[in-house]
Amino acid sequence: MKKIISLLLLFLCSTLVLFSQNKVGINTATPDSTLTVAGSTNVTANLKVGNNLSLPTYPITRDNSAATFPSNMLYTDALGNLLSAPSKQRVNHVLVKSATDFPAASGGIITLTSGTLYEVNGTIVLTDKINLNGCYLIGRDANNDKLIYTPGSGELFTGTKGGTIRSLTLVANTTGSKLFNLDMTVTENLIVRDAIIASCKNVGLVKGGYITFFSVINYAGNSNGITYQDNANLLLDNTAWFPTNSGTFEKLTGTFDIIEKLGGFSQPMLATAGVAVDVTGITTINEGATLKNTAFMGTGTRINGTFSKKWEVESPGIATEKDDVSTGNLYLSSIVNTIFSGVDVPTKVLGTTVAASLFRVTSPSNNRLTYDGTKSKRFQVIASLSVTAQAANKYFSFYVVKNGVILPESKQAMRLSSGVDKGSVTLSCTILLNANDYIEIWAENNSDNSYVTLETLNLAIK
Repeated sequence: MKKIISLLLLFLCSTLVLFSQNKVGINTATPDSTLTVAGSTNVTANLKVGNNLSLPTYPITRDNSAATFPSNMLYTDALGNLLSAPSKQRVNHVLVKSATDFPAASGGIITLTSGTLYEVNGTIVLTDKINLNGCYLIGRDANNDKLIYTPGSGELFTGTKGGTIRSLTLVANTTGSKLFNLDMTVTENLIVRDAIIASCKNVGLVKGGYITFFSVINYAGNSNGITYQDNANLLLDNTAWFPTNSGTFEKLTGTFDIIEKLGGFSQPMLATAGVAVDVTGITTINEGATLKNTAFMGTGTRINGTFSKKWEVESPGIATEKDDVSTGNLYLSSIVNTIFSGVDVPTKVLGTTVAASLFRVTSPSNNRLTYDGTKSKRFQVIASLSVTAQAANKYFSFYVVKNGVILPESKQAMRLSSGVDKGSVTLSCTILLNANDYIEIWAENNSDNSYVTLETLNLAIK
């Protein structure tokens, strides 16, 4: 088998060499551009290597004229593959081994040639800025392929254009320098992935653009982190912020359509004034924001600011905040008589209530809890109350009411035998609430129009 494979490889290599010369011949000193067999009327066009590999037979005329095979093409039955002449070296590809392999700088800015892939090989020290201009800027090994910006001011990546940065170590380690200072137009995309961002005095600012995507980034030894501002779609995937970083790691400011931060970890330390995520500068989130499965550790500040109801937050080390855990409670603080206009006429029970433990639930008025989330949610409603009646032998019914409509499944009834009796009842039901739906507790007198007095009330939804 090894002999067969060796013969096959030798044959294929020889074939590629012959094809690259574009002139191959058998029994002729002057072959043309096709495989030519001449000088014999008894030529077989079937080639076998060992017992397993064969090449198909091509028709050959049985005269002294040349027989030709298809140009630059070879079929093998055993492998079932098509081998063609070697492809040409790819175009629009620049191997960067020194700063001089980049386009010449103009006004201190290297503007990459549009549509070109720049492959960094080794460590490149730069004193000029780079305008990505929509290009690919990549390495093959982030541990060894590096871009280091050394001036004491300015930034490595500048301008209004995005692009793709991949498999590189990026450094801007001089006081006064930044790694990014981008203000992208609304149609631009910036993708940074599989990279190491290390020892920067300031990772800098990424502003604007349509998609900003940072994925599998190792941040280490940076004095100040990165600010994302007014990015339409901000996607942060498996970014790792080690405790060697200082200051605020990720700061979000301005207006966003979508924010997604998924996976990875962040470990701010008190000794370096570390802050993992700062959301105090966000003014608007148009669609929604997600922070999930990012592990927060360390002694520093994990979250600076408050998440709005647009967020879904579920990560180890910080509180879960999402519509699914919305909850609210209210209780009675002062007593008021509830007056009925007639028999079996439902009326909202009266009294002054105080709200407590509200999350994405509000209490805009007495005896009312309003759902303040963004997605429909099914709640469990539990209400416990005690009442006294104006007169003896009165029958009352109590209900949970949604948006002014009685929920019959919640009905509970009681009889008070005297005017001094205190009766207790518990209401319970499951209810679907949309944004701004509300619930209240109502009662009706099934005997007459004498009043009832609410002595206690505790209403909770979760």
